[in-house]
Amino acid sequence: MAADGITITEERAEEVAFSNGYINLDQRILVRIGEDRFTDADSLAADESLRVGSQLGTTNYDTAVELVTEERVDAFDQFGVAVQALISGDVDAVIIDETAGQGYVGENAGDLELIGDSLSSDSLGFIFPLDSDLVEPFNAVIAQMKEDGSLEEISTEYFGDSFTITYEEIEEIEYEEGAAE
Repeated sequence: MAADGITITEERAEEVAFSNGYINLDQRILVRIGEDRFTDADSLAADESLRVGSQLGTTNYDTAVELVTEERVDAFDQFGVAVQALISGDVDAVIIDETAGQGYVGENAGDLELIGDSLSSDSLGFIFPLDSDLVEPFNAVIAQMKEDGSLEEISTEYFGDSFTITYEEIEEIEYEEGAAE
């Protein structure tokens, strides 16, 4: 199985079996602070001179293409590179999941902000081979966690507005994991 912010889509469900969704994430527009050429998806789409970045192979990329056409989307292998292109002015906006966008804003608070309403709300799931007998047990646990509130608690702690983590904390975690090996 795999899990890494994988959006449940009909097209992907032809190739893999999905668990039930465990969280919904909104797609948003990430911009440089003080952006005044556009304020939302409609004004971004209307200005044909504007470029949008996103990560290839993601639903964020698909949303960007739907919004401004493929000719105006710069595809990147990773969101970090797309965000650096935004900061340097190579693109004018990045379509990104709100949670990831909040992380980039947190690390670049003087440079970036999220604008506009949600472009879409997508459900994430775990993926398995099509014939996997693990889907139902995972669905049972997800259902139990929804029922007892633990899924909401985890979601709020790690994906809510109050979640923060610094580079120092990440380095500390990496150091502790390396020391344990």
